[in-house]
Amino acid sequence: MTEAGIAESPEIAAANRCRLSRRVADDLGKAEDDHVRVECESSKAYFIVDGTHDDAAGLAVNADGLERIDAQAGQTGTVEATVPIESRDRAFVTGDIAETLWDRADADVFITCPHGGDIEYNTDEMGQYLFKKLRARGIAATAWMLHGYYTGQEKDAFKRWHVKKPVKAYDAYPGLRQLVERAFTCRYAVGFHIHKYDYVAVGGRADADLRERVGDAIRGPVPSKYDVETDYSEIALTGRSKQASMNYFAEDGQGIQIELPTRVAYNKFHSLPEAVADVLTEIL
Repeated sequence: MTEAGIAESPEIAAANRCRLSRRVADDLGKAEDDHVRVECESSKAYFIVDGTHDDAAGLAVNADGLERIDAQAGQTGTVEATVPIESRDRAFVTGDIAETLWDRADADVFITCPHGGDIEYNTDEMGQYLFKKLRARGIAATAWMLHGYYTGQEKDAFKRWHVKKPVKAYDAYPGLRQLVERAFTCRYAVGFHIHKYDYVAVGGRADADLRERVGDAIRGPVPSKYDVETDYSEIALTGRSKQASMNYFAEDGQGIQIELPTRVAYNKFHSLPEAVADVLTEIL
Protein backbone atom coordinates (compact mmCIF):
# COMPACT_ATOMS: atom_id res chain seq x y z
CA MET A 1 0.00 0.00 0.00
CA THR A 2 1.22 3.49 -0.80
CA GLU A 3 -0.36 6.92 -0.35
CA ALA A 4 -0.97 8.99 -3.45
CA GLY A 5 -2.37 12.39 -4.27
CA ILE A 6 -5.22 12.19 -6.78
CA ALA A 7 -5.35 14.32 -9.92
CA GLU A 8 -7.87 14.59 -12.75
CA SER A 9 -6.67 13.94 -16.29
CA PRO A 10 -9.12 14.27 -19.22
CA GLU A 11 -6.57 12.48 -21.42
CA ILE A 12 -7.44 9.15 -19.78
CA ALA A 13 -10.07 7.54 -21.98
CA ALA A 14 -11.99 5.23 -19.62
CA ALA A 15 -13.41 5.50 -16.11
CA ASN A 16 -11.67 2.28 -15.01
CA ARG A 17 -8.20 3.33 -16.13
CA CYS A 18 -5.54 5.34 -14.30
CA ARG A 19 -1.98 6.58 -14.57
CA LEU A 20 0.52 6.16 -11.74
CA SER A 21 3.51 8.28 -10.89
CA ARG A 22 6.78 6.44 -11.40
CA ARG A 23 7.24 6.44 -7.64
CA VAL A 24 3.93 4.70 -6.98
CA ALA A 25 4.40 2.28 -9.87
CA ASP A 26 7.87 1.33 -8.61
CA ASP A 27 6.65 1.00 -5.00
CA LEU A 28 3.92 -1.43 -6.07
CA GLY A 29 5.79 -3.17 -8.88
CA LYS A 30 3.13 -2.18 -11.43
CA ALA A 31 3.36 -1.62 -15.17
CA GLU A 32 0.95 -0.84 -18.01
CA ASP A 33 -2.23 -3.01 -18.04
CA ASP A 34 -1.71 -4.18 -14.44
CA HIS A 35 -4.57 -3.76 -11.98
CA VAL A 36 -4.52 -1.78 -8.74
CA ARG A 37 -6.92 -1.11 -5.90
CA VAL A 38 -7.60 2.55 -5.12
CA GLU A 39 -9.25 3.50 -1.85
CA CYS A 40 -10.42 6.90 -0.67
CA GLU A 41 -12.23 7.97 2.46
CA SER A 42 -15.70 6.99 1.26
CA SER A 43 -15.22 4.51 -1.59
CA LYS A 44 -12.85 2.19 -3.43
CA ALA A 45 -12.52 0.59 -6.84
CA TYR A 46 -10.16 -1.33 -9.09
CA PHE A 47 -8.31 0.43 -11.91
CA ILE A 48 -6.27 -0.69 -14.92
CA VAL A 49 -2.90 1.06 -15.20
CA ASP A 50 -2.75 3.12 -18.41
CA GLY A 51 0.89 4.04 -17.93
CA THR A 52 3.15 6.15 -15.73
CA HIS A 53 3.82 9.87 -15.49
CA ASP A 54 6.25 12.28 -13.83
CA ASP A 55 3.69 14.58 -12.23
CA ALA A 56 3.65 15.21 -8.51
CA ALA A 57 0.30 13.49 -7.97
CA GLY A 58 0.65 9.75 -7.48
CA LEU A 59 -2.57 8.82 -9.25
CA ALA A 60 -4.40 10.37 -12.21
CA VAL A 61 -7.90 9.42 -13.36
CA ASN A 62 -10.55 11.11 -15.50
CA ALA A 63 -13.72 12.77 -14.17
CA ASP A 64 -15.67 9.51 -14.30
CA GLY A 65 -12.83 7.79 -12.48
CA LEU A 66 -13.07 10.33 -9.68
CA GLU A 67 -16.79 9.59 -9.46
CA ARG A 68 -16.10 5.84 -9.18
CA ILE A 69 -14.18 6.43 -5.95
CA ASP A 70 -16.27 9.40 -4.77
CA ALA A 71 -13.19 11.64 -4.76
CA GLN A 72 -12.15 15.15 -5.68
CA ALA A 73 -8.94 16.15 -7.40
CA GLY A 74 -6.39 17.11 -4.77
CA GLN A 75 -7.48 14.50 -2.25
CA THR A 76 -5.16 11.76 -1.01
CA GLY A 77 -5.95 8.08 -1.23
CA THR A 78 -4.15 4.77 -1.11
CA VAL A 79 -3.11 2.57 -4.00
CA GLU A 80 -2.60 -1.15 -3.37
CA ALA A 81 -1.10 -3.92 -5.49
CA THR A 82 -3.77 -6.46 -4.51
CA VAL A 83 -7.39 -5.77 -5.53
CA PRO A 84 -9.56 -8.13 -3.38
CA ILE A 85 -9.65 -8.30 0.40
CA GLU A 86 -9.54 -11.66 2.19
CA SER A 87 -12.93 -11.69 3.93
CA ARG A 88 -16.03 -12.19 1.78
CA ASP A 89 -18.24 -11.37 4.77
CA ARG A 90 -16.47 -8.05 5.28
CA ALA A 91 -16.63 -7.31 1.56
CA PHE A 92 -20.41 -7.81 1.63
CA VAL A 93 -20.88 -5.45 4.56
CA THR A 94 -18.54 -2.71 3.31
CA GLY A 95 -19.19 -2.83 -0.44
CA ASP A 96 -15.78 -4.32 -1.22
CA ILE A 97 -14.53 -7.24 -3.32
CA ALA A 98 -13.22 -10.65 -2.19
CA GLU A 99 -11.75 -13.68 -3.92
CA THR A 100 -12.46 -17.40 -3.60
CA LEU A 101 -10.24 -20.23 -4.82
CA TRP A 102 -11.24 -23.88 -4.40
CA ASP A 103 -8.27 -25.68 -5.90
CA ARG A 104 -7.71 -29.28 -6.90
CA ALA A 105 -4.40 -30.22 -8.49
CA ASP A 106 -6.11 -33.07 -10.38
CA ALA A 107 -9.02 -30.96 -11.66
CA ASP A 108 -10.63 -31.87 -14.98
CA VAL A 109 -12.83 -28.74 -14.96
CA PHE A 110 -12.05 -25.09 -14.24
CA ILE A 111 -14.97 -22.90 -13.15
CA THR A 112 -14.48 -19.14 -13.39
CA CYS A 113 -16.84 -16.42 -12.13
CA PRO A 114 -14.95 -13.11 -12.03
CA HIS A 115 -18.12 -11.02 -11.70
CA GLY A 116 -19.87 -12.61 -8.73
CA GLY A 117 -21.57 -11.00 -5.76
CA ASP A 118 -23.61 -7.97 -6.82
CA ILE A 119 -21.57 -7.34 -10.00
CA GLU A 120 -23.42 -9.93 -12.11
CA TYR A 121 -25.77 -11.38 -9.54
CA ASN A 122 -25.88 -15.18 -9.08
CA THR A 123 -23.03 -15.92 -11.48
CA ASP A 124 -20.85 -17.02 -8.55
CA GLU A 125 -23.80 -18.99 -7.14
CA MET A 126 -23.96 -20.86 -10.46
CA GLY A 127 -20.23 -21.57 -10.34
CA GLN A 128 -20.46 -22.80 -6.75
CA TYR A 129 -23.39 -25.04 -7.59
CA LEU A 130 -21.62 -26.51 -10.62
CA PHE A 131 -18.58 -27.21 -8.42
CA LYS A 132 -20.78 -28.98 -5.87
CA LYS A 133 -22.63 -31.08 -8.48
CA LEU A 134 -19.37 -32.20 -10.09
CA ARG A 135 -17.83 -33.03 -6.72
CA ALA A 136 -20.86 -35.18 -5.84
CA ARG A 137 -20.34 -37.08 -9.10
CA GLY A 138 -16.66 -37.71 -8.44
CA ILE A 139 -15.36 -35.10 -10.90
CA ALA A 140 -12.58 -32.89 -9.59
CA ALA A 141 -12.91 -29.18 -10.32
CA THR A 142 -11.08 -25.98 -9.49
CA ALA A 143 -13.18 -22.85 -9.01
CA TRP A 144 -11.96 -19.24 -9.00
CA MET A 145 -14.40 -16.44 -8.22
CA LEU A 146 -14.54 -12.76 -7.39
CA HIS A 147 -17.40 -11.35 -5.31
CA GLY A 148 -17.94 -7.60 -5.55
CA TYR A 149 -20.67 -5.89 -3.56
CA TYR A 150 -22.77 -2.73 -3.50
CA THR A 151 -22.18 -0.01 -0.98
CA GLY A 152 -25.12 1.13 1.13
CA GLN A 153 -25.43 4.34 -0.91
CA GLU A 154 -26.15 2.96 -4.40
CA LYS A 155 -26.04 -0.13 -6.63
CA ASP A 156 -22.47 0.51 -7.73
CA ALA A 157 -20.83 -2.93 -7.70
CA PHE A 158 -20.65 -3.22 -11.50
CA LYS A 159 -19.23 0.29 -11.83
CA ARG A 160 -16.44 -0.29 -9.29
CA TRP A 161 -15.62 -4.02 -9.47
CA HIS A 162 -16.38 -5.30 -12.99
CA VAL A 163 -12.80 -6.38 -13.69
CA LYS A 164 -11.58 -6.75 -17.26
CA LYS A 165 -9.25 -9.59 -18.27
CA PRO A 166 -7.86 -10.39 -14.81
CA VAL A 167 -5.51 -13.02 -16.27
CA LYS A 168 -3.53 -10.17 -17.86
CA ALA A 169 -3.07 -8.71 -14.37
CA TYR A 170 -3.01 -11.91 -12.33
CA ASP A 171 -0.55 -10.54 -9.77
CA ALA A 172 -3.40 -8.40 -8.35
CA TYR A 173 -5.46 -11.51 -7.47
CA PRO A 174 -3.66 -13.94 -5.13
CA GLY A 175 -5.73 -17.02 -6.02
CA LEU A 176 -5.37 -16.40 -9.73
CA ARG A 177 -1.64 -15.82 -9.29
CA GLN A 178 -1.38 -19.20 -7.57
CA LEU A 179 -2.94 -20.92 -10.59
CA VAL A 180 -0.86 -19.06 -13.17
CA GLU A 181 2.43 -19.56 -11.36
CA ARG A 182 1.99 -23.31 -11.13
CA ALA A 183 0.93 -23.46 -14.80
CA PHE A 184 -2.47 -24.94 -13.97
CA THR A 185 -4.51 -26.35 -16.87
CA CYS A 186 -7.50 -28.64 -17.15
CA ARG A 187 -9.53 -30.37 -19.87
CA TYR A 188 -12.57 -28.08 -19.81
CA ALA A 189 -13.44 -24.67 -18.39
CA VAL A 190 -16.75 -22.89 -17.84
CA GLY A 191 -17.47 -19.22 -17.09
CA PHE A 192 -20.83 -17.72 -16.12
CA HIS A 193 -21.75 -14.12 -16.97
CA ILE A 194 -24.70 -11.77 -17.41
CA HIS A 195 -25.15 -9.70 -20.56
CA LYS A 196 -27.68 -7.11 -21.70
CA TYR A 197 -29.07 -9.12 -24.62
CA ASP A 198 -32.37 -11.04 -24.69
CA TYR A 199 -30.86 -14.44 -25.56
CA VAL A 200 -28.56 -16.96 -23.92
CA ALA A 201 -25.13 -17.25 -25.54
CA VAL A 202 -22.80 -20.23 -25.34
CA GLY A 203 -19.46 -18.93 -26.57
CA GLY A 204 -15.80 -19.34 -25.70
CA ARG A 205 -13.07 -21.06 -27.67
CA ALA A 206 -14.55 -24.56 -27.27
CA ASP A 207 -15.31 -26.36 -30.51
CA ALA A 208 -18.76 -26.02 -32.07
CA ASP A 209 -19.84 -29.54 -31.11
CA LEU A 210 -19.22 -28.92 -27.41
CA ARG A 211 -20.88 -25.50 -27.45
CA GLU A 212 -23.93 -26.97 -29.19
CA ARG A 213 -24.05 -29.83 -26.71
CA VAL A 214 -24.06 -27.39 -23.81
CA GLY A 215 -26.61 -25.22 -25.61
CA ASP A 216 -28.94 -28.20 -26.12
CA ALA A 217 -28.63 -29.16 -22.44
CA ILE A 218 -29.47 -25.73 -21.05
CA ARG A 219 -32.45 -25.23 -23.37
CA GLY A 220 -34.40 -27.25 -20.81
CA PRO A 221 -34.14 -24.82 -17.88
CA VAL A 222 -34.00 -21.67 -20.03
CA PRO A 223 -37.49 -20.16 -20.51
CA SER A 224 -38.83 -20.61 -24.05
CA LYS A 225 -38.95 -16.83 -24.65
CA TYR A 226 -35.13 -16.79 -24.85
CA ASP A 227 -33.20 -18.28 -27.75
CA VAL A 228 -30.02 -20.19 -26.93
CA GLU A 229 -27.33 -19.19 -29.43
CA THR A 230 -24.09 -21.09 -30.07
CA ASP A 231 -23.17 -19.67 -33.49
CA TYR A 232 -20.55 -16.92 -33.16
CA SER A 233 -22.30 -14.91 -35.89
CA GLU A 234 -25.38 -14.65 -33.65
CA ILE A 235 -23.52 -13.71 -30.44
CA ALA A 236 -22.43 -10.20 -29.48
CA LEU A 237 -19.95 -11.33 -26.79
CA THR A 238 -18.29 -14.41 -28.27
CA GLY A 239 -15.76 -14.98 -25.46
CA ARG A 240 -12.96 -16.04 -27.82
CA SER A 241 -10.11 -14.05 -26.27
CA LYS A 242 -7.21 -16.27 -25.26
CA GLN A 243 -6.81 -14.07 -22.17
CA ALA A 244 -10.33 -14.78 -20.91
CA SER A 245 -9.86 -16.96 -17.84
CA MET A 246 -11.96 -19.90 -19.07
CA ASN A 247 -9.90 -20.07 -22.26
CA TYR A 248 -6.53 -19.40 -20.63
CA PHE A 249 -6.70 -22.43 -18.34
CA ALA A 250 -8.46 -24.88 -20.68
CA GLU A 251 -6.39 -27.36 -22.64
CA ASP A 252 -6.86 -27.20 -26.43
CA GLY A 253 -8.99 -24.09 -26.02
CA GLN A 254 -11.99 -25.98 -24.61
CA GLY A 255 -13.34 -22.99 -22.70
CA ILE A 256 -17.09 -22.28 -22.55
CA GLN A 257 -18.51 -18.83 -21.81
CA ILE A 258 -22.19 -18.76 -20.88
CA GLU A 259 -23.79 -15.31 -21.12
CA LEU A 260 -27.27 -14.93 -19.65
CA PRO A 261 -30.02 -12.34 -19.51
CA THR A 262 -30.48 -11.02 -16.00
CA ARG A 263 -33.81 -12.76 -15.41
CA VAL A 264 -32.39 -16.17 -16.38
CA ALA A 265 -29.44 -15.75 -14.01
CA TYR A 266 -31.77 -14.65 -11.23
CA ASN A 267 -34.22 -17.56 -11.62
CA LYS A 268 -32.26 -20.53 -13.03
CA PHE A 269 -29.09 -20.37 -10.95
CA HIS A 270 -29.29 -24.06 -9.95
CA SER A 271 -31.08 -25.82 -12.82
CA LEU A 272 -28.87 -24.25 -15.49
CA PRO A 273 -25.47 -25.24 -14.00
CA GLU A 274 -26.93 -28.68 -13.27
CA ALA A 275 -27.58 -29.06 -17.01
CA VAL A 276 -23.95 -28.06 -17.67
CA ALA A 277 -22.84 -30.63 -15.08
CA ASP A 278 -24.80 -33.30 -16.98
CA VAL A 279 -22.82 -32.56 -20.17
CA LEU A 280 -19.47 -32.60 -18.35
CA THR A 281 -20.36 -35.85 -16.60
CA GLU A 282 -21.11 -37.48 -19.96
CA ILE A 283 -17.84 -36.45 -21.59
CA LEU A 284 -15.44 -37.02 -18.68
